[in-house]
Amino acid sequence: MDTPTFLKAFLGLFAMMNPIGNAGIFISMTGGLPASFVLRASIKVTIYVMIILVGAAFGGTAILDAFGISLPAFQLAGGLIVLGIGFKMLGGGENSSHHTESGKDALDDVAGKEAAVDSSLMVPLAMPILAGPGSITTVVTAAAAVPTFAGQVGAAVGAAALTLVLGACFALTSVLGKLITPSVQQIVLRFMGLILVAIAADMMLTGFEQSFGAGAKKIMPALVEEVEAEITRDPAAPTQGVQTR
Repeated sequence: MDTPTFLKAFLGLFAMMNPIGNAGIFISMTGGLPASFVLRASIKVTIYVMIILVGAAFGGTAILDAFGISLPAFQLAGGLIVLGIGFKMLGGGENSSHHTESGKDALDDVAGKEAAVDSSLMVPLAMPILAGPGSITTVVTAAAAVPTFAGQVGAAVGAAALTLVLGACFALTSVLGKLITPSVQQIVLRFMGLILVAIAADMMLTGFEQSFGAGAKKIMPALVEEVEAEITRDPAAPTQGVQTR
């Protein structure tokens, strides 16, 4: 397992999925329902989100290859998505990339109805509210940045670990419900927005750097190869053309 990839996936998803803040959504869905049902619902959501994100970690790169999308292009596009989400969170707005209008209406109608809540755990809660485009982009980018099996495992384990943290927050909503006031949610939302903006900047800079390097190699292959050969040349090796006596 690649440890830097694990940390990148875990920390990126922590900011993106915001377990503490999204626990408020779960509380609004399951408020007033039996504790046993709340526990079962939290387990189901954890499983759904884990399947989506772990699948993205292992299959995301293959999907990019199938559509002929380069990693730098995906990093630039993903960075723009994450950047937009981060700015919305900094402004205190909702994350429109993680919900749909139909999903919002569904969440408004499920209070106090176990059957309705149970049917809403996959859509819209697990996807797209939690495992939305931003979360999937974060996992795929982390895995693709280290194109080895160890990198995929690192991204998958990071996603799984964060999902378990999310499930634990949901399972403990009876306690968190007393602590997560609207003001606390806004503080957490803005802080996570700042983290996301920084992550987006890193993704976009990395994608631009790789794109620029690849373009330079296509335009000036001879010059780049000569420079690379000069950099990697052993300083102790004799220089061609210099005669010794």
